[in-house]
Amino acid sequence: MLIGITVFVLTVAGKWWFDTRPSTALPIIALSLQTPCDLHQAPCVASDAQGRRLRFSINPSSIPLMEELTVQVDTNGLTDINNLRLTVEGVNMFMGYQYADLKSIGATQFQGKLILPVCTLERMEWLTTVDVFTPAAKLQAKIPFVTMSSKALPPFNQNLLNK
Repeated sequence: MLIGITVFVLTVAGKWWFDTRPSTALPIIALSLQTPCDLHQAPCVASDAQGRRLRFSINPSSIPLMEELTVQVDTNGLTDINNLRLTVEGVNMFMGYQYADLKSIGATQFQGKLILPVCTLERMEWLTTVDVFTPAAKLQAKIPFVTMSSKALPPFNQNLLNK
């Protein structure tokens, strides 16, 4: 019984300590997307009132599926960048999360590779989230784009539907 009470007290004390310690989460600063934004035509730019800005591009600009794409982020007004993370997710159909490991190719430029999966939909909408980590904050830009398949694929279980 004494062991049970001790375990209970330690559990409650541990939870209290864990819940009351200071948060180490960085504040998130949303960068506003400038319009128009069409990655097929030109890079997209996101910025804030403090002059922090990032420019995002995908090459080739036709954005083919199941081919290696080069993604690039150019920054301006951002200092002490610890890390950049790029995540792409499907909007009109869940396609999992696609990630690009961005490496520095200059003082303010970061580049990586990305492959987008093929979809059963002819028109696929995507949302890119670029997270820029600094010691003081996480800056975030959300950039939408669209891909078109040359031919829509049948659903995976099409044979079951035809019976």
